[in-house]
Amino acid sequence: MSSHFFDGSSPKRYEATLKIRPEGISFETERGTLDWRYEDLIRLWDYRPGEHLALTHGKHQDSRLVIEEADAISEIGQHAPNLVNRSRERLKSVRIAGALAGGILLLVAAIYFLVPPIADRMARAMPWSFEAKDAPELAQLERFIGKTCTASRPNQVLYDMTDRLLAAANFPHPITVGVTNRKTPNAFTFPGGKIVLLRGLIDKARTPNEVAAVIGHEIGHVVNRDHTERWIRNNVLSAATTMLFGFNPTGSIGESLFQSGLALSFSREDERDADAFAIDLLNQLDLDPSGGAAFFKRLSRSGGLGEILPDYLNTHPESEGRAEYFREHGTGTKQALSPADWLILKQICVTTG
Repeated sequence: MSSHFFDGSSPKRYEATLKIRPEGISFETERGTLDWRYEDLIRLWDYRPGEHLALTHGKHQDSRLVIEEADAISEIGQHAPNLVNRSRERLKSVRIAGALAGGILLLVAAIYFLVPPIADRMARAMPWSFEAKDAPELAQLERFIGKTCTASRPNQVLYDMTDRLLAAANFPHPITVGVTNRKTPNAFTFPGGKIVLLRGLIDKARTPNEVAAVIGHEIGHVVNRDHTERWIRNNVLSAATTMLFGFNPTGSIGESLFQSGLALSFSREDERDADAFAIDLLNQLDLDPSGGAAFFKRLSRSGGLGEILPDYLNTHPESEGRAEYFREHGTGTKQALSPADWLILKQICVTTG
């Protein structure tokens, strides 16, 4: 076995005669003699390290010196062990990996602690038209959550109750509430102020105040601009993900909505704020919150219904705790609808669009 040298400017292989010195390697080729000091050398570990030693010069990294003589490699190891012993290289790799992991953790911590309050301020300052342009079309909604219930008189009862809640909310932009014919007890808030209740939620409710509490909660999501805030948070996370891993999972608000399969689980803080908003609306209208409390408690015992869409318990967590919150903070005494209107509302899905 012999040593050879590549100068980096041509593919020609030059035979090299080595002289190992305490301060470096001197080698002679047909082109002349070169002196390489150990501190200038870089080990090329991908050159089968068990069979030979491959080096390049820090200032001439296109060049290669490949040493195959075992005695020469051993002697180099005595003067420059870092060129032969890979443990130092591994330690360096571990340090680099640790620094990268630390940087990622810092980035995640910054996103977790700094993004939510910033996103909240940005969302509330964002023009309503930004969210309204991504409001899903009716046909798009019906594809996922059933046909719209169009019974005239029940819908009018629903609109009247909703209008009283919206008046108390004093929100300057339009909010619409409708019902679709699906038996899962759930409610969704979509971009642009669209609130949709599923028939199962009205079927499960025992008093009109249970439905009013849910509508008030969803109005809270609209007023607090939770969709826009969530979209901003997701895009900040997307930017970080793209930077770290090279792919971007998010798009517009509407795209993000349907990519998530309609399981619109807001943050726990968003849910608490929406509950507080609902309680405030009920209190302003002197509506008894115990119905809402009983509804959430009942849902916490019932669990899911095994359908494709999750029920209200799954998308709005901690139903038992929310029931207690409604009981403790509510002050109203009245019902949102008369007994006659409540029976009419229960028939809202007799006809569908």
